[in-house]
Parts: sequence; C-alpha cells; structure tokens
Amino acid sequence: MCHQLLAGVHICAAAETLSLAAKAGVDPDQMYKVVSGAAGDSWMFQDRGKRMIETADPSTMMKLNDHVKDLANINQEAIELMCHTPLTSAALQQFVAAEALGLGTSDDSTVVKAYERISGVPVCNRDHELKDEKKNEWGGQSTTHLL
Repeated sequence: MCHQLLAGVHICAAAETLSLAAKAGVDPDQMYKVVSGAAGDSWMFQDRGKRMIETADPSTMMKLNDHVKDLANINQEAIELMCHTPLTSAALQQFVAAEALGLGTSDDSTVVKAYERISGVPVCNRDHELKDEKKNEWGGQSTTHLL
C-alpha cells in the first residue's frame, strides 16, 4: 500500500515538473536531463518521465485506472486511521482527471495529459517545437531558474 502511494505521487510529480517546464518554455528533454541524477530524481521520474516526453501514446506497462483504485483504497484507509495524507489525495485527483479524459486503460504516464489539457502546452517532444529564445508567460524572463 505505501509503495503504491509513493508510485502515484512520484508519477504525478514527474508530470507536474515536465508540464511546468514546457509551460515556461523550457524543453522537457532538457528538464529531464537536469533532474536525472539530481536530488529530486526518482526511479518513477526516470521511467515515467521519459515515457511522457518520448511518446504521446506509450505502451501500457501499468494502467492508469489501477492508480485510481489503489490511491482511493489508500485514501480510504488513511481516513479510517485518521491519518493526514494530502499528497495521496492530490495524486488521486490527478489520476481521476486523466481517467475522466478517457485514459483509464492507458499507461499510467498518460496522467501528464491532464496537466497538458489544463496548461494548454504539450510535454511530448513529438507534439511541439520549442525555440531557445521563446518568451515565456512570466514576462519573458529567463527560464533557467527552473532547471
């Protein structure tokens, strides 16, 4: 149970990181390389983050709706134990949002599509082209602080 809590939260953290980078005009490939091996790295970031960047329709390794089920069970157990688990709840809602987009039987890395839908910016490097000089939505400031 605790393993699935960590897996779900890490997948959502990877999607959120790459989505923020893309929205700020930072190439998700570059962000992936910077995070890989750094303090914020995780096995899930390495594996699922790579899938999020490389293909818009990855082969299914673990179905997204399995995370909805697992995180809902963890959330319920935490409620019964009166244990505060806000990250579990947040990750659950991101997977629910992706499932609502029709991605339930897709690979769990497609949770990134819920972030893409909200941000309006794709993460998959085959879906977009970013220019080095692109102005971002934060007043055209440099985005290197995000790396």
